[in-house]
Amino acid sequence: MRIPSQRDLRAALLWALVMLAAVGLSSNVLLRTVLVAPMVFLVSGHAMLRAIGIKTSSLSEHLAYAVGASLVIGIAGGFILNAAGLLTPLGWASWFCAVTVAAALVAGRRSDAPDLPPWPGSVPVRLSQGTAMAAALLLACGAYALAVHDEATYRQFSYTAFWILPPASGGPARMTVGVRSAEANTQRFDLEINLGGQPFAVFHSLTLAPGETWSREIQVPISATSQKADARLYRPDDNRLYRSVSTLVPRRQDEAR
Repeated sequence: MRIPSQRDLRAALLWALVMLAAVGLSSNVLLRTVLVAPMVFLVSGHAMLRAIGIKTSSLSEHLAYAVGASLVIGIAGGFILNAAGLLTPLGWASWFCAVTVAAALVAGRRSDAPDLPPWPGSVPVRLSQGTAMAAALLLACGAYALAVHDEATYRQFSYTAFWILPPASGGPARMTVGVRSAEANTQRFDLEINLGGQPFAVFHSLTLAPGETWSREIQVPISATSQKADARLYRPDDNRLYRSVSTLVPRRQDEAR
């Protein structure tokens, strides 16, 4: 028997709208996977084949074409969404929904749209195809779930900028030490400065919020020989060295020049 030509189009249109609503209103990974994976790997391509009017001779051939068309839609969507700056879950859901709804509406208006090929008649063939389809669907759902998990656990690169500047030539004997936090959360730091291998200054519990900068000008003695100033930044929460910088404090003759 043949599936009515409009029933599958209505189902594809409804699936697209429900999928878009689920992605926009829910952050449940399982719900998104169940609704989005078939759309990404099958439904959108099926609607596109129906809109174009491609006639297939068997169900397996139609499914193969639909999967291929869905992948093409996904690749095209990647370029378009990247150019528009919309590579987000909602952006992808909107893209597949728009393509599927448009294709279903075009196919529904076609008077010469071909019907789907008939289902296989024999039970063994039907079971084997059903098993293959179920395995492919589970594989697609697993791949999508992994992609969603990776996106949910992705964290932007965070860092702390740390610097020390020598005294300005001809200016007062003051070197500048600075810390700028671009961490994801508020952090506490301990800062130690050694001059000529000896402890010189210590700052405890510098608390910096993301984007906050701390800097200090420190007066240093100018000796007859050049001295190396080492600054070390520690995180007291894990008691380990986090950053280390150094500079050269010029000798008295260099400073006089």
